[in-house]
Amino acid sequence: MRVKWLFLVLLIITLNGCISSDRTLPAVSGSQFELLVVINDTAWKAPVGRQMSELFSQDMIGLPQPEPVLVVHQCNAIEFTDVLKPSRNIVFVEIADKYTRTKIAYAKDRWAYPQAVVRITAPDDTTLQASLKQYGKFIVDYFVKAERDRQIAFNKSYINENAKAEIEKLFGIQIEIPQGISKAVKRKDFYWITNNQAGIRHDIAIYSYPYTDKKMFKKEALIARRDSVMKANIPGELKGSYMGTEMKYSEPEFNEIWINEGYCAELRGLWRMFNGAAMGGPFYSHTRLDEVNQRVITVDAFVFAPGNKKRNAMRQLEAVVYTTKLPHEINALKEVSVVATKK
Repeated sequence: MRVKWLFLVLLIITLNGCISSDRTLPAVSGSQFELLVVINDTAWKAPVGRQMSELFSQDMIGLPQPEPVLVVHQCNAIEFTDVLKPSRNIVFVEIADKYTRTKIAYAKDRWAYPQAVVRITAPDDTTLQASLKQYGKFIVDYFVKAERDRQIAFNKSYINENAKAEIEKLFGIQIEIPQGISKAVKRKDFYWITNNQAGIRHDIAIYSYPYTDKKMFKKEALIARRDSVMKANIPGELKGSYMGTEMKYSEPEFNEIWINEGYCAELRGLWRMFNGAAMGGPFYSHTRLDEVNQRVITVDAFVFAPGNKKRNAMRQLEAVVYTTKLPHEINALKEVSVVATKK
């Protein structure tokens, strides 16, 4: 009997191993923010296809020059072979009268890992166009988040542990700074770290100040505080020059978002050096309330890359900003199931 049970256990283990092997997925292919749209050629050339192309390739907000949110490629269903199936981001579109309404389904890791897939079915072009107008932003955000998650996962193997420890000691927060960003300046309630590269420079500034009221999270208050802190702590190359927020050509975009069920003020815009050399670029920041210490904490990331495209560099820093954990999140107790035992 024991031999039979041993044989059964070994058989189950073997079968599980076979199943796991069969389900192993290849790594995704393609570059960051590339999107493959699988749709028939006729629909792609029609108004619904042009609407879809404009939706996915719209300019990313907060950059000094036009760059698309996603780089769009198209193929029809017949061309969607094993060569293209590992694409990192895929929208699969089917328009047929067998459908009664538009349906948008989100999926992950369908043909590769880590892959983001959206399947859209609709009865006709007109219905699909109306749905894209209503839900298009959510589809775009899904792919942007997928790229951010990939970046966060990649960075975990290359964390600057020294910077992480310094930031936690100074602010009581945790953030996963990549190893390449390592030159730091530390002051009271202020931390600035950069990769200090000439081509594409990545910078992150963290600062905190006492919380008094909700007005501190208004757009105007955030910009004023940002300008005050940067002017005091990030000087330019020329005497009397300083960093500030660019307001002349494009005002920063402000959004209220939620992270780990907590409120976050998101700010995205342009910065430049005042009274000095012609330096500038995009920035992105999160401002949140440290409930434990009743302080406001801002994590501000910015890029300087003259003559270079800036979308990918900015998105990489956004991913770093999203790894921030406040004190109450670091110390949060995980849910524990308790089962009563019989006496």
